[in-house]
Amino acid sequence: MAKEKDRVEKSKARIHIEYSLFLVLYKILEIMPLKAGMLLAAKLTPLVYYLDRRHGKRTLEHIIYAGVETDRKKAAKMARASFAEFGKLLVEIVKMKQCYTQDKISVCAPESALKIVSPKYNSGSRQAILAVAHYGNWEVAGTAFAEFQQTPMTSLMRPFGNPLIGEKILSHRRGEMHALVDKNQGLRPILRAISAGNTVTMLVDQHAASGEGVEVEFFGHPARMHMTPALLHLKTGIPILPELTRRKSDDFEFEFLLGEPIIHKPTGNKERDIYEITQKIADSLEEMIKRDPVQWLWAPRHWLSIDRKNAAQYADWKRPVFTDDPAESSK
Repeated sequence: MAKEKDRVEKSKARIHIEYSLFLVLYKILEIMPLKAGMLLAAKLTPLVYYLDRRHGKRTLEHIIYAGVETDRKKAAKMARASFAEFGKLLVEIVKMKQCYTQDKISVCAPESALKIVSPKYNSGSRQAILAVAHYGNWEVAGTAFAEFQQTPMTSLMRPFGNPLIGEKILSHRRGEMHALVDKNQGLRPILRAISAGNTVTMLVDQHAASGEGVEVEFFGHPARMHMTPALLHLKTGIPILPELTRRKSDDFEFEFLLGEPIIHKPTGNKERDIYEITQKIADSLEEMIKRDPVQWLWAPRHWLSIDRKNAAQYADWKRPVFTDDPAESSK
């Protein structure tokens, strides 16, 4: 944890220099029409793939490692397209207040999920725990989903490495229906939000610290995924819904993709329950991402068995097996 903290700390000078550069780009995009901004993103961000060799190479290798593409040329093409999708996200963040309208948001979900969150199906409590991936436009999801659901939302978030840039982005994310909670505040604010009837949401697909995550299989490889949704579900009984916000067009059109609700009956073995719930989340997100993998953020180090000093020790990793006899359970 100490290393993780050191990595995000920056000098005041660097924070202000980064923010100044960001603000210039922000102002340019702010005055541009959405169509022009999206075209600029589509043209420039693939170049970043070549200029930022560390993340460009990692994106390419991860696409192949996950088995989404086996041909290196096709994987490189997907990697460039993935960079372009992220560029579009940056444009959409800036244009959020200008272009967002609820009528451009659609929902693709099984009936079992709609019965929980949709006002058309459910006139009572529509609370859910949303387990979200960095996919499409996750920034618009909080406000848009709260308005669709007609239920206030509280999101658990990680602080930005640059607080000035973070505050600018968060000003677009928060709203009357959408509150934000810093994860460093712990779970109490989230539990208070649940007590108030809010839906809660958190991004879970990126690497979790050892004390915050559980090792699961994700795209065929071991990954440490955040266990918070599982802990909240076991404490409250509120259903978990895996969710992605897919970009349908470059005209601020999005689609909520929801997985089957996860409702787990506790076994009496908390470790087993947390693992099984989190693995179900991982399986559901993986299945939805595979439908259109270009929009997922491939660059982060998702897996324990690649791009890490101790990757070799996970070469033979297998899903743990739990039995009714704790002595026979494997980890």
